[in-house]
Amino acid sequence: MTPDEAIFRDHLTAAPFCSGADRGRWGLSKREPQVDWPHCFSWVQSDTRFAQSGQVALRFKLDGYPVNAPNAIPWDSDGDQPLAVEKWPKGPGNVSKVFNPGWNASGLYCPADRIAIPGHDAWKTSLRQWCWIVDSDITLYLEFLHRCLNPRDHEA
Repeated sequence: MTPDEAIFRDHLTAAPFCSGADRGRWGLSKREPQVDWPHCFSWVQSDTRFAQSGQVALRFKLDGYPVNAPNAIPWDSDGDQPLAVEKWPKGPGNVSKVFNPGWNASGLYCPADRIAIPGHDAWKTSLRQWCWIVDSDITLYLEFLHRCLNPRDHEA
């Protein structure tokens, strides 16, 4: 096992990931293997306005983790392939901004995604709490997506 995979697997058993999973906010997919390094297959709970099933399946690319930020794309679990872009979550607020295949179908428009980070230096100030740093773990990305897909749960 490579060091980046070992760190990632440790993060999957740590309190932040387990707490979110216990509350039904996210989890590992039912597909086997769930971790097929450097990929991990998971899901995030979603308001049914954005995903009829109440979940958005994701495939994370994690090579170089956590020095390199993750990269995620919506995933078709049944077909074991990227989700067709017309099926990506759509909706008000940040949903259509984050899940925007017109921007880049290879990643999400998220300050914790390795594809979106370059060129968005302003995020370091405006979205500081969501920006990936070397000390981050996968729950930063999952929590960002959960808040995006469940805005009613996070209203002040």
